[in-house]
Amino acid sequence: MDELRFIDFGFTDVYKIMAANEAMFRIAERTGENVGFLWIPDKSINMGYSQLIERELNLKRCKDLGYQITRRISGGGMAFASEKSQVQYGFIGNLEDPQVPLDMIESFRKICHIIIHALEKYGLRGEFKPINDVLCNGKKISGSAQTRGNRVLLQHGTILVNFNIREMLLCCNIPLEKISDKGIKSVEERLTDLNRELGREVPLDDVNKAMRYGFEKTFNCTLRDDEMTEEEKKLTDKLLPKYHDEDWIFRYTRGKTRSVGAYEASEEIKEFGKKE
Repeated sequence: MDELRFIDFGFTDVYKIMAANEAMFRIAERTGENVGFLWIPDKSINMGYSQLIERELNLKRCKDLGYQITRRISGGGMAFASEKSQVQYGFIGNLEDPQVPLDMIESFRKICHIIIHALEKYGLRGEFKPINDVLCNGKKISGSAQTRGNRVLLQHGTILVNFNIREMLLCCNIPLEKISDKGIKSVEERLTDLNRELGREVPLDDVNKAMRYGFEKTFNCTLRDDEMTEEEKKLTDKLLPKYHDEDWIFRYTRGKTRSVGAYEASEEIKEFGKKE
């Protein structure tokens, strides 16, 4: 692709951006258009399509701390966003485009290079870890998730900038007595962010610029800045109530249904839960 349609949503809430992700994905199924986009999330917890929410989250603590919760259409684990903690990205790719691999792992590898090239702007080396993570100095700095239609795929993910591990653990279904300095350190052994790696505070606007570079370098293209079409806006508004709806958010919990191969807690959280 010589040119990639690109949208910067700026600061946005999790419900609206997930509705927009789905709207653009649905419309691209018809048009076959490639689209890249970025946004900065509010305080939110975005659960994977098949996760068991009430097993993984302490809902009272989430509410007390002011976190909004929804469920996305892609698989994978929990995407936790504390305030101004990260930049998130999305890419819709035509499966007939030679730059979009058909193989699942290879498509993750290719698209995750957006993160790897963004890290290069800070003199950091990123490493793809199958199936959907990017490591920096051996620690996870990015996770992604994907869903596919007949014609296009949607991949979205994050680059961590100033991640609040303590609040993440408080929102998880972990006994309070295990959320100690020692416990937080055990998670820090597996997770990192830009501020920690660089030893300074990195402005989110600066990370946005690095991510734009990541898109350009990954797909060898120029970015064409754009906004949502009227059709995309209307479909987003139509889908928005779904992402507030408890029947959608809790569809695999409360003892009603259980998905086949449902995702449980992330490896970082499961390992932390084993610590004394």
